[in-house]
Amino acid sequence: MLLNNKKKGFTLIESMVATVIFAMLAVGVYQALGSLASLVQMSKLKAAAIALANEQLEVARNLPYSDVGIAGGWPVGKIPYQKTDVRSGANFIVTTTVREIDDPFDGVIGSSTKNDLNPGDYKLVAVEITCPTCLHYSPLTLTAQVAPKNLETSSGNGALFVQVIDANGQAVVDADVKVTRVVGTTTMVIRDSTNNVGLLQLVDLPTGNLAYRVEVSKTGYSSDRTYAAGENGLTKPAKPNATVLAGQLTRLTLVIDKLSNLQVKTIDQYCQPAGPFSFRLQGSKYMDADNTILRYSQNLTVPVAGLLNLINMEWDTYKFTPNDSAWAIVGSFPLQSVLLPPGVTSEVKLLLAPPSGRGLLVSVKDGSTRLPLSDVTVTLSKVGETSKSQGTSRGFFRDTDWSLGSGTTDGNIEINNPAGDIKLKNTLGLYASSGYLISRVFDAGTASTTFYNLNWQPADQASSTGSGSVRLQLASSNDPATTTWNFAGPDGTASTFYTVSGSNINVQHNNKRYLRYKIFLATTNRSFTPNISEITVTYSSECLPFGQVFFSDLSLGTYNLLTQKTGYQAYNGSVTMSSNWQILEITLNPQ
Repeated sequence: MLLNNKKKGFTLIESMVATVIFAMLAVGVYQALGSLASLVQMSKLKAAAIALANEQLEVARNLPYSDVGIAGGWPVGKIPYQKTDVRSGANFIVTTTVREIDDPFDGVIGSSTKNDLNPGDYKLVAVEITCPTCLHYSPLTLTAQVAPKNLETSSGNGALFVQVIDANGQAVVDADVKVTRVVGTTTMVIRDSTNNVGLLQLVDLPTGNLAYRVEVSKTGYSSDRTYAAGENGLTKPAKPNATVLAGQLTRLTLVIDKLSNLQVKTIDQYCQPAGPFSFRLQGSKYMDADNTILRYSQNLTVPVAGLLNLINMEWDTYKFTPNDSAWAIVGSFPLQSVLLPPGVTSEVKLLLAPPSGRGLLVSVKDGSTRLPLSDVTVTLSKVGETSKSQGTSRGFFRDTDWSLGSGTTDGNIEINNPAGDIKLKNTLGLYASSGYLISRVFDAGTASTTFYNLNWQPADQASSTGSGSVRLQLASSNDPATTTWNFAGPDGTASTFYTVSGSNINVQHNNKRYLRYKIFLATTNRSFTPNISEITVTYSSECLPFGQVFFSDLSLGTYNLLTQKTGYQAYNGSVTMSSNWQILEITLNPQ
């Protein structure tokens, strides 16, 4: 007889699947229970808040009409502006606001058709209940109207309307307004907020000359306020404290807007961070009527890493002035004045270089578009000095002294006799017939480059050395460690040479970060040698500012300034150097 010993059960995979399904169901049930508990708690908190608000409104309704007001505020009364109450285990903050309402039935104060000289017709009581420590709780506000038993009587008071707008002239809703009476012996503080048109209407206020300081603010926004004469050093405040006259309406407008952030980056012409750098940052808004006291003026320092983050800045136009002995501002992105709009994060790059005497930064804009202009020739000249010319948006590499070994030679080039010149080597009174020098590697700091001209001084050599005694070639790469530098002439091949100073550089070198030159010297008469004292390569890159040039080593006094660009009317003027660093902005109009 055969026995069947097979037993039926769950496989391992079936057990795992069942476990996962059970876990998902358990998690779902747990989340549902958690959500239900949260809803129950929210309902309890909401009910407690409603009950608390109604209690405060009932207190206001049962007070004598003259006592319906804020203790220490306006209207004067016995209701505390803010207090804490514990209900259902939660700490609620109760904020009460009382407003005098000017009902239009009998006219409104300030009206040209029906001026209401007694605008306090009734009071509006608003109770806001908040709970900062409660999860998922939304603030609750209840309001009620409280009217006097008898007709209004003349109070001899006036009204103050505070309009709050943003930088574009649009109303700012729910802005916090604090009005403080600053005259008399009794302290009075009114805390309220603007309505849906950005207006706070305070009626039936006690009169007083320059009696009310008004401050407005809002979370994430700048602030604005009025000042008394002598406060913060203001002899004549641009926004003086408000005056309220009997039976008259005073209107006051204050401006706030979203705060912004400003990133200040400092770099050199090779895109490398430069710092530390000290400078003065100034806005364009003034606090006084005579425009002598700026709203923002600070001395700041960019750290060695070349980045300074300025947060919660007010929208404004800011300008930078160097205040550093180790660096000068030789350009900026964007131009020197930076417009910081509301609610944004903006970046400005300051191009720095070691100072060399007095410096002048010249920026050139298009007269129609106000955009910076590239390839503008700017020439400075002064009696007794050599003229200086530069092109906007261009930088340069320059060699003027090879005596410290800034290059390699074939042994037939003299680099130190005298220092600052290169020429053929002299042996026993005769110069070598030819020789070459390969320069150091120049780093533009970025591969986004355009190379323009190759220049050398002196541009012409003695005729006794023969024609073609000075010839150059260029090589470029995006790898500074490469061992293959393909030197080429103006046609892009190794068979040609740059033989005229100021020649245009072949476009094959554009968008290359690293550049070298190779200079060949030769003579047909070994009693004479060509000599070179300076080699310059001009270029532009994303690390160089658009529409700007910087002149250094200037002296005190007046310079003639000529600005020219094809298709534009030339500018011919003057600039007087009176400090170590100055900026001049020029506008060119199209022809």
